[in-house]
Amino acid sequence: MLFKKLVLLIFIFLIGCTDSDSVSGDVNNIKLEFIEGLNDDIDFHLNKNSEGYYELVLNKFSNQTIQRITAKLTQNNFPIQDNYGNIQPKLIEWESNLYWWLKKGDTVAQITKTYFNKFTGEITYTNLPPLINWKDELVSTINSSSYTSNQTGLVNTVIAPIREMSGDTLKIIVKYNHLLSDSSYKKFRDSTYILLK
Repeated sequence: MLFKKLVLLIFIFLIGCTDSDSVSGDVNNIKLEFIEGLNDDIDFHLNKNSEGYYELVLNKFSNQTIQRITAKLTQNNFPIQDNYGNIQPKLIEWESNLYWWLKKGDTVAQITKTYFNKFTGEITYTNLPPLINWKDELVSTINSSSYTSNQTGLVNTVIAPIREMSGDTLKIIVKYNHLLSDSSYKKFRDSTYILLK
């Protein structure tokens, strides 16, 4: 009998500790969403095709194409306040569906050192040995976390798909866990797709 009561208590405890359901959109007047064009700088907006998917043209002369991605986290259209009325940066998590392998022996970076002689005004450039990767490593196409702005609620990350991904579709997920007054969390998320060309 005692064993059954103990099992029942553990079961109730486990149910009480689970997170709230994941949601998209507006709950408790909190919104987490990608901004139009996926970038707060209009010069770097991504365009949508006729099917409503964003498109990114990959750089043919570089292994990776760097693109900043912007989302916005607000409550009643303002940055989220804590229970004391303070606005603090909020941790945002990012995921993507595409990865690539950085192989052992691959060159990670070419390093050039610049020397300036203040007596003669000469500038000298010296190429240092390249930085070489020492083990195989799986590389994500997105930075995994960042913090919101106190003033705007905007949050940025960077994606860096590689040339070989041309023709693939990159899915980006942005997530935020909001702490409720009962110490549980409400999960907010949004997702979008980018066609790599």
